Amino acid sequence: MKKLLIGLAIAGACGGAIANEQDAEQVNYGDPTASFSSLGVSASEDSTQLNGMIGLGSNIFQLDLGVDNKSGDMNYRGRYFHVTDGLGYSVDVLGDKDNTTALAGAIYKFQVTDNIMLFPMASVGYTTSDAVEGEGERKAKSESALGQLGLYGMYGFDAGHWIYANPKATYHEQSKEWIPQIEVGGGYMILDNASIGAKVEYTGESSKKNLVKKEDTVAWLQASYYF
Repeated sequence: MKKLLIGLAIAGACGGAIANEQDAEQVNYGDPTASFSSLGVSASEDSTQLNGMIGLGSNIFQLDLGVDNKSGDMNYRGRYFHVTDGLGYSVDVLGDKDNTTALAGAIYKFQVTDNIMLFPMASVGYTTSDAVEGEGERKAKSESALGQLGLYGMYGFDAGHWIYANPKATYHEQSKEWIPQIEVGGGYMILDNASIGAKVEYTGESSKKNLVKKEDTVAWLQASYYF
């Protein structure tokens, strides 16, 4: 009987380990609601970022720290994300030496097929900016309430790779206008716990009071390690 109990315990432990391994394999790292931990780096022509994420069950913490490659100015984004069954809530704070933005929002996961997922999202928040014109000439401080609507759609390949598109629009209460944005990209798993990827971000032109923001397109290369 003792040997039988020991055998059952060992079998149960092995079964649990296999189940945990299978659960880990089922995580697609392109899923914005998936809970996992990672460390990575992102680089564009003008900026370099260190990307970190810690997933503690339904609680996810993210921190992105960036630097302007020319001026050396720092920028950041901190995020807390809570995931429930299909529904997630988030709080974001991001900015640099001239701008600060805070957002609170929600995202919902629709599993369309085994490989296709859709995530409608909505956020509200507030932004402040010390507008700059020309050779560092500062203009009046700009402040505005924000509202943002978006849709994240992704295709997750069976091997763990993914591609995605994330169109969204942000409403600035101060200028009474919607600013369109879209991000498209993907990731390729080079190891079971490492990926490389790329994305392109486009932001439409803004003509907010006291600040003129030109449309912008930025391409990024990324590498991440998961643990």
